[in-house]
Amino acid sequence: MRSWIVGFATGLLVLATGAYAEEESVIKKGQFYLSPGIVAYEGPDDRDIGHDGVDFDLGGIVGYSFADKWAVEFLLSEVESDFENRFGRGEADVSLRWVDLVYKMKAQDGWQPFALFGGGRTHYDFNRTRGGSRDNQFNVGVGAFVPLTERILVRGDIRGVSSKKGGINSFLFLGLTGLIGDGSDPTPPPDSDGDGVPNDDDQCPTTPPGRVVDERGCELDSDGDGVVDGDDDCPGTPAGMEVDSSGCPRDSDGDGVPDYQDECPDSARGARVDEKGCYIELEEEVTIDMSIEFDTDKAQIRDDHVPELNRAIDFLRQYPTTQAVIEGHTDSTASEAYNQALSERRAKAVYDYMVDEADIDAGRLSHEGFGESRPIATNDTAEGRQKNRRVTAVVSGTHKVRQ
Repeated sequence: MRSWIVGFATGLLVLATGAYAEEESVIKKGQFYLSPGIVAYEGPDDRDIGHDGVDFDLGGIVGYSFADKWAVEFLLSEVESDFENRFGRGEADVSLRWVDLVYKMKAQDGWQPFALFGGGRTHYDFNRTRGGSRDNQFNVGVGAFVPLTERILVRGDIRGVSSKKGGINSFLFLGLTGLIGDGSDPTPPPDSDGDGVPNDDDQCPTTPPGRVVDERGCELDSDGDGVVDGDDDCPGTPAGMEVDSSGCPRDSDGDGVPDYQDECPDSARGARVDEKGCYIELEEEVTIDMSIEFDTDKAQIRDDHVPELNRAIDFLRQYPTTQAVIEGHTDSTASEAYNQALSERRAKAVYDYMVDEADIDAGRLSHEGFGESRPIATNDTAEGRQKNRRVTAVVSGTHKVRQ
């Protein structure tokens, strides 16, 4: 009895599968639509109506999509039908007046399935017997919209109709659907931060103005360092690199060379460094003079001159590439030969102190005696002779200066 339903369902499936659409066919929120078409109606077979078989005729649907997924429809159809009931036998005019809610499912492969449910009043006018009957009916069904153009769709649905008179009967609608209006919503959804993503979908609702966001409404982080592009002063940071709040690799010593490239990570703040983060060093000449005095005919270092000697030693330690020339001298008392030997002993005493007591590398030192040949004061007075009894040292060399 209902083999036509199988045929219709097969045809609808073939049409939907073979249809082509460049874009998804969606009846948008705010659009009206009209669907003229063919109906196949099977009424109840009871003593009051006695509907016999399935009748085909014309019908129409007016719909309005009041939400993204919901629409309301009004169906109107006049069907010529045969009947045999308690009023007799003959033809009847069947008027269908139904209202339905339509739930639009997600569009798939160029067609959009839907489900509907609703009901209304069906009136049977038995012309020859001048009798009539009214029936409250409810229907539930499924169907699909298949796009032909941007505004023209094929629409078909199959329904089960529950009648007050009893039983469940079948109903079919097949036709074209024309869309009216562009469906634009005059009231766009609220977007508090103005990033183009509505509040309901925005996972980052406080994005600063003008920032580029993804589909979640969150700012982009192109290099994945945890700092969004709008705040990232170093947008090309290598993957996995630890960065600071500006999105730049850490520079612990503040020399302008990031830690991952810095071969000298502890350089002093403000110092000039090369591309490896190490000091730029220049050579500079350094010198220091030392002079200590001795008692008459003595080569022992006096306690009161140890600080002056230590000053020279500290300089040698501070500048490890420098060298010292130690020179011994005497006054003119005694013979020239004796004074020469005495000056050499005095120079050697200072040399030994620096090497043995201060642990200065002997290779950096040399010593020599000059006897009485290089006086710096007169030997005619005790004061002058004291100044001539001396050992001097000149510490000189070059060292690298950090800039």
